[in-house]
Amino acid sequence: MSKDRERARFTRRLTAWVDGEREPKDQTLFVMEQHPPRHVRQSEEEFQRREEDRLRKFFNWYPIAAAVICAVLVAILLTTVMSMPGFGEEDNPINNEVSDRYLEYGAEDTGSENVVTAMIIGYRGFDTLGESCVLFLAVAAVMILLLRDRKNTSELEVRQIERDEAEAMSHEDLILKQVAWVLIPFIFLFAIYVLLNGETSPGGGFSGGTILGAGLILFSAAFGFRRMQVLMNRRRYSAVRTFGLLLYGVLYGLYIFIGANGLPNYLTGMILLIDLAVGLVVACTMYGFYALFSRGEI
Repeated sequence: MSKDRERARFTRRLTAWVDGEREPKDQTLFVMEQHPPRHVRQSEEEFQRREEDRLRKFFNWYPIAAAVICAVLVAILLTTVMSMPGFGEEDNPINNEVSDRYLEYGAEDTGSENVVTAMIIGYRGFDTLGESCVLFLAVAAVMILLLRDRKNTSELEVRQIERDEAEAMSHEDLILKQVAWVLIPFIFLFAIYVLLNGETSPGGGFSGGTILGAGLILFSAAFGFRRMQVLMNRRRYSAVRTFGLLLYGVLYGLYIFIGANGLPNYLTGMILLIDLAVGLVVACTMYGFYALFSRGEI
């Protein structure tokens, strides 16, 4: 029995020493780090207080660092602005042979009387095609993340959406509907005007597509999502935006081929068709973002 008691006492002492409750009596080559006993747990209040102290220390120097970074950026920007040439000077870097070429030969090279349209669709048409692809891919990425279908929507969510739609239909905004009846035809008419007139005056695919997309959003907000689906459902939406991007790619390829082979007489009307293609992509992008972020459905 005495041996068992001594063995138990030795075990308790060894456990206490390993846990760090006390240091060994004899001199050793190392001293164990002091730790709280294993049965002692940090309370939630202590943990929250420690986190608050840590955040307080962090935010004590954070404003100073932010102020220094802002001061450095302001100094860089001011130095850059002060070193820029004055507006309208003859030796300004923007007054070079490139801008002269755009102004003198824009209509002859591109077939567009508007210099801005000639530059965006003609000289920088490949860059504009890349921007249209970015819009197309942006809507595709949002559809992957937010589009609701049978696989990611439960029956409870479907019933909740149907109840919300019924409640919205029963409490329609009369003022919004009446104003939309008056404005929407003029918005669509103005969008078509801007699209068709971009070849000869300020306008074009991006401006006209933005106006057209705004009209679609107003129609959906005023008359409801179900009525909007009669005009633009998911299949029709995908077909229109894909057709717009493909049409742009084909037309710009023909445009480059015709211009490279010295056939300027056939460029008439090509810029107009490219503007229409860009307008379709932009309008579908705007309406797609609105529909997906508001309802998760097109």
